[in-house]
Amino acid sequence: MAGCIKSFRIQKEFTENASHELQTPLAVFKSKLDLLAQLPGITERQAEIIQDLNQVNNRISRLNRNLLLLAKMENSQFDGTGTVDVVEVVNGLLPYLESLSSGLELHTDFRVTALPVRANRPLLESLFSNLVVNAVRHNKPGGEIVICITSESLVVANTSDGDALDGNRIFDRFYRPAQDSKGFGLGLSIVNAVCEYHGWNVKYTFHDGWHEFKIIFI
Repeated sequence: MAGCIKSFRIQKEFTENASHELQTPLAVFKSKLDLLAQLPGITERQAEIIQDLNQVNNRISRLNRNLLLLAKMENSQFDGTGTVDVVEVVNGLLPYLESLSSGLELHTDFRVTALPVRANRPLLESLFSNLVVNAVRHNKPGGEIVICITSESLVVANTSDGDALDGNRIFDRFYRPAQDSKGFGLGLSIVNAVCEYHGWNVKYTFHDGWHEFKIIFI
């Protein structure tokens, strides 16, 4: 038992230290880029390079946060669960998601007024956000997203010009279809990890040009 406690403490310290050691230089790098952008007399080409570097820095920061989130879930480094209303969480995030899905039609179909579940709220919010970001990222121009909540599940579905995803690999870290160059391939891994953390089931189906992800809470 003592050995297990020591091992857990070492893993916890590692993820906390990794977060600090990686985020600090990334923040400093961004600050320096912002200072460069404000210097007088920079050329248009120099401004473009600074903007490109800022985008790379942002991508690395997101990758770092996502990997640390996965590590913390694997090491059970989150506070306990409580009763959380899925409908309330989704409604709270809708304004942000509507702005994110600009150019797409976003439909909601709430078949219940409330869906209380035992969950860690930040992790539930992360699960839902990643599902919608995935639906936006892999949609088609002028496409649609449907968010449906039933008495036992949350469904996020989106239109697509592509084919079905590989059901055997879809939740693997860094998995992306051969034709896809967007994102890191971590969003669905986070969704799967959150489900495993809570004992939920996640199912993927593809039909008539629609990708559908269903989270079953019961």
